[in-house]
Order: sequence, then C-alpha cells, then structure tokens
Amino acid sequence: MKLFQRIFATFCAVIVCAIFVASFSFWLVQNTLAENQFNQRRTIETTLMGSITSAFKTRGDNGAREILTEWKDSPVSSAVYVIQGDEKKDILNRYIDNYTIERARLFAANNPHSNLVRIEYDRFGEEYLFFIKGWDNRQAQRLPSPLFIPGLPLAPIWHEFIILSFIIIVGLLMAYILAGNIAKPIRILGNGMDRVANGELETRISQQVDDRDDELSHLAIQFDKMAEKLEKLVAKERHLLHHVSHEMRSPLARMQAIVGLIQAQPQKQEQYLKRLEGELTRMDTLVGELLTLSRLETSNMALEKESLKLLPFLGNLVEDNQSIAQKNGQTVALSVDGKIPENTTILANESYLYRAFDNVIRNAVNYSPEGSTILINIGQDHKHWIIDVTDNGPGVDEMQLPHIFTAFYRADSSANKPGTGLGLALTQHIIEQHCGKIIAENIKPNGLRMRFILPKKKTGSKTEKSAN
Repeated sequence: MKLFQRIFATFCAVIVCAIFVASFSFWLVQNTLAENQFNQRRTIETTLMGSITSAFKTRGDNGAREILTEWKDSPVSSAVYVIQGDEKKDILNRYIDNYTIERARLFAANNPHSNLVRIEYDRFGEEYLFFIKGWDNRQAQRLPSPLFIPGLPLAPIWHEFIILSFIIIVGLLMAYILAGNIAKPIRILGNGMDRVANGELETRISQQVDDRDDELSHLAIQFDKMAEKLEKLVAKERHLLHHVSHEMRSPLARMQAIVGLIQAQPQKQEQYLKRLEGELTRMDTLVGELLTLSRLETSNMALEKESLKLLPFLGNLVEDNQSIAQKNGQTVALSVDGKIPENTTILANESYLYRAFDNVIRNAVNYSPEGSTILINIGQDHKHWIIDVTDNGPGVDEMQLPHIFTAFYRADSSANKPGTGLGLALTQHIIEQHCGKIIAENIKPNGLRMRFILPKKKTGSKTEKSAN
C-alpha cells in the first residue's frame, strides 16, 4: 500500500471512529438526561397524585379540585386526571378519550396499590378514577435532537442521517486533502532521488515545495544541498580524471618514443636510458602526489598530530631550501616577530605540514628572479599563527588567483615550469586538515604572498591524535 493510501486510510479510520464515539457519547448523554428528567417528572407527578387523593379523602372532590387548581400553572398538573363516576369526564372539564379512561380503570383494578392509577370512592359511594397520563410508559422519551434541518419535512432520524453523512463526507474530503499535502513533498523527494540516482545531478526540488515551511520543506532544502555537493564532487572527479589521463599520456608517449630511439640507435642507449629514467621518476612523482591527494580528500582519514616546535620546524625548512635557492643566486630568509617565544608549539603532523610549506617555498624559488630573496615571516594574532611566504616573482593574474589551489590548474605565469600541478592543491588540503587556511594575494610592485593561518595550540594540551 502506498504512503498516500495509508495516510488517507488512517485519517478515514480516525474520522469514522471519532464520529462513532461522538455519536455514542451524545446518545448516552441524551438518554441519561431524558432518564433523569423522566424520573424527576414522575416523582413530582406521583407526589401531586398523593396530595390530590389525600385531599379527596378529607374534603371530597372539592379538595381534589382545589389542589389541581393550585397547580394549574405547573406543567405537571396537566398529566394528572380525576375522572368522576359514570360521567367519564375530568373534574376540571379537561378532555380525555374514553379508551384511555377504560384502560386506566382496568389497570387500577388489577393494580390496587399503584401510585400511578387508583380508584377512590366518596362518602356517597361514587367512584372516582385518579391516574397520571402515560402511566403505562416505563421508559423515558428521548429528548428532541439538536441535529435538525429547518424546513425539511422528514422524520427526525433522517435529519440526523443527512447531517452525519455530510460530516463524514467533509471529513473524508479533509482527510484526502491532508493526506495529499503530506504525501506530495515525499513523492517529489522520491522522484528527485530517482533522478539523482540516474545521474541527473543538477536536480533540485526545493522550489517545488517553497509554498510550505515545515520539516518536509527543510528536508527538500537539505536534498538540494546534498545534490549540489554531489554535483561538485562528480565534476571534480571528472576534472581530475581528465587531467590525470592527460598528464599520464604525455610521459608515456615520451617513454614510447625513447624506447623507439633506443631500438633505432642502440649506440646512444645510455643517453636515452637516462631520459627514460627521468620520465619514470616524473610518473612516480605524479602517481605519489595523486595518491596523497586522494587520501587527504577522504573525509574519514585519520591524521596523526602531535606537539611541534614551530620555530625549529621553520628553520629546518629554510635550511633545506637554501641550497636550492643558492643555485639561482637567491636567498631564503626567516623573519620572526620578537614577541614569539622560542618554545612555541602547534598541534600538527610534521611530515604533511613540512610538505605543504615546502611546496610553497619551492614554487617561490622557481618563480623568483635571480638575486631575489624569498622571505618567510611569522607573526600572530589573538588565536592564530600567521606565516607569510613572500617572493619577488611575476605574481598571478587576479582572475586566475582563486583557482591556483585547484588540482592540475596552471596559471599563465607557470608556463614552461616543471611540476605536476598538484602541489598547491595538496598544500590547501593539508592546511585544512590542520584546521587552518591558506590565502594567496599579489603584492606591489611585484611578487606573490602565500599566507598560512594556523590555530594556536591550547595551553596545557597534551600530545594527541585527532581524526579530521
């Protein structure tokens, strides 16, 4: 059974049960009220009957007439009759049919001790019949029903049937509307999931339920966010696959050409083997960086971190890159804010963090002119360590600057420069794994500044391992 059918059936059952309970409760209350009213009226009637018979015994029919006259304004007195002898008429000249009188006389003869019908005689021996009209009615009459349609000439039960039928029809209509209102966004969500499952990642559904503001509309918004993230992830994977295939194809083609040259010119085998070894090294580096990038992009990857002394760490970076810079007549210098203590520590994975800074420093060395200085400056604010790597290179076009951290993206300034195009992408992922961020900005008159922002280690924290 579909969800709509289940919801509709549930609402129908609830409505029918509610109407049944309400009708039964109404019937019970009506019967109880009618019973109470009947008992109260019958008590008053029997009391009046007793008073009239007592007055008759003491003062004759005049006494009975006086009591009835005194009670004439009470609706109860209209139900008590006194029939005089053979005249078969009420002492107050009220109409009563002969059939009722005969039945009352017969009942009194068979039930001489009844307080509802009795026969008495005056001092002359004349018979008087005292009775309460409706003496033979032992069951309370139901009160008039409030379910009444004015102007409809039908029995009361048909009025009730028509009104209850109308209530049921309206209830079922409301149940249908409510069930549809609940099931519609769920159906839209299901259709959206089917489309996403079939590869239509551009599917969005929140605009189809923007007329509501409830949990289901919020679920539709979350679905759109999920679909958007999936679309970006798939686009990113396709982009990566495209560039991986392109980057792999070039060295493979060169290696095939070198093998052909070795076969054609065996006397130059040693020279070609060195070139082949270089291409294999490049392939190995590319595959290694791809694997590292894939591991970093895996959200459930556990990254081990421990306390790391920041200043010695940066000092080692400068020293390791100094020899490479000196070949180009360059200098790598470290500048430290005087307020930073020597024993400053951060929580980090040393090997990964080293790789992130090393990628940026090597890029600065590659793009800076001969005789320039690559400056590494460390400062701080209230919550972060701020480490700037500044070069004197040509910088990056402002339109291309936001994209330099994308895998395989090569800015115009990187033309004919060695590299896989993965270095800055790896760097950004590593810094994000350390709960920090990296910002690239051009400086005047020329050069590029890469700013690393890393959170300060909380005072008193111990060496720990955290999964990011």
